Amino acid sequence: MPDLPPLPHSSPGRAELRLRVLPGHVLQRDAGGAPGGRPPAHAYALANFNGVARCPGFPALPLAELLALLGSDELYVASEVEAFEAALRWLDADRTRRLPHAEAILARVRFSLMGTRELRRVRAADLLAPPGRLYQLLVAAVADEGPCRVRTPAGALVICGGEGLAPSLATRRPTRELWFAHRFRSGVGLVKQVEWRRLGQFPDGPRFRHAAAMLGNMLYVLGGKHYYGVRDTLATAFRYDPAQDSWQRLADMPSARSSFPAVGVAGRIYALGGSSEDAYCTDGVQCYDPPADAWRPCSPLPAPLCGHAACTLDGAIYVSGGCDGSSECRTWLLRLGPGGPSAQLAPMLEERAGHIMEALGERLYVAGGLRWHDGGYTDQLACEVYSPATDAWVRLSPLPQAHVGGASAVLQGELYVLGGYSQETYRDTHLVHAYQPGQGRWLMLGTLPQACADLRACVLLLPPALRGDPACLMPPHGTRQPLAPPHRMGTLPPTEWGTPLSPTWDKAPL
Repeated sequence: MPDLPPLPHSSPGRAELRLRVLPGHVLQRDAGGAPGGRPPAHAYALANFNGVARCPGFPALPLAELLALLGSDELYVASEVEAFEAALRWLDADRTRRLPHAEAILARVRFSLMGTRELRRVRAADLLAPPGRLYQLLVAAVADEGPCRVRTPAGALVICGGEGLAPSLATRRPTRELWFAHRFRSGVGLVKQVEWRRLGQFPDGPRFRHAAAMLGNMLYVLGGKHYYGVRDTLATAFRYDPAQDSWQRLADMPSARSSFPAVGVAGRIYALGGSSEDAYCTDGVQCYDPPADAWRPCSPLPAPLCGHAACTLDGAIYVSGGCDGSSECRTWLLRLGPGGPSAQLAPMLEERAGHIMEALGERLYVAGGLRWHDGGYTDQLACEVYSPATDAWVRLSPLPQAHVGGASAVLQGELYVLGGYSQETYRDTHLVHAYQPGQGRWLMLGTLPQACADLRACVLLLPPALRGDPACLMPPHGTRQPLAPPHRMGTLPPTEWGTPLSPTWDKAPL
């Protein structure tokens, strides 16, 4: 087991953050650090606005803070009507004294993002706005004169690599593309869409069954396969810096590997197990030290594994499930670190491999994958959550659709599962599902640019120029250059679905 550094003090959980959010005046006075310089309570309120708006202390929120939240492009709401209803809740708390502010508040609600059914709810509401003002706001929204910019999270959901059907549908091909979710759109009824934009390409060609890990705001891409042969496994490693929009070649891993996870913790990257050119499963653990650009061996896993999942929580590495060379999938959960032998924790309620695992709100969520049943592999739709405090698992709502070999990320307090395939139908999926812990449900948010499996996902803070902000694309002489139309739901053009292209190592403790 890796001799990890001592665990840091646990960061405040979501329950503690809620206490700092309410009463509302704490939002303005919280001076902690957060991405983009925002106070952490303000950032929490943006990411969990619907829950915050239902708290008893929400009506005590200062007017300036309410206007800042409603006017932010980063405000996360499943539907714009949630922002409208929150505004009404605040106004209703003191109708007499808050009536003069109704117009300023409603002007920050983006009515142009609402569908017909939602606008009917607005018209039926008991409003405090001056007579005729709501009508003017609705007319301005339809005429594209009101605030109509789609709300966009501060972090961008990024997908990279994978493999799927070629445009001809006759063969399968790996891809080298990176895409990011520019916007999440809500259409009429339950229809939702993700607006994808291209972020770039891997510098050395396509890869799938690779690993992706984060340190700071840097993306590390390790190993994988560039094609389907036994000897097509990669040992190369790259680092992507979104601030510079550049790739850097790193020292190669000591051995080529695929179907393995990697995590970033304590300033280092850990590659855990996986398949190699010589073995279906391996137990090797390697650590990459960015300042030294060097890989070092760590204590091995308790058993050879591939198809397992890993994530970090409070400075420790957790590994779940996977295959150990036998036909069956495993239920175990391992905790690596701090110093000493690895700890085997309470096993999962269901066996699984090719699944995802993410840390969210001081808990570990696992979803998807496959399982061994009646002499063969079948889809694993069961989902569960683990609490380190109680060392126990609890079942969650199952996935609506199979996501074997899918990607995952945590964005705006929700668990995203993207792509993958079905072991029972052998069809790739292009769907994006999100689990809402507060609601205990899965939502279908849209589709990927292309149905694919064995891809990876992460969340990056992208500069405005990469997001396509028109203000950052001003050409010389003060004339604006129109943006290329963003890629939405559909398939990639043939030229965008990639085709395969024909450091130091020392043993040291962590």
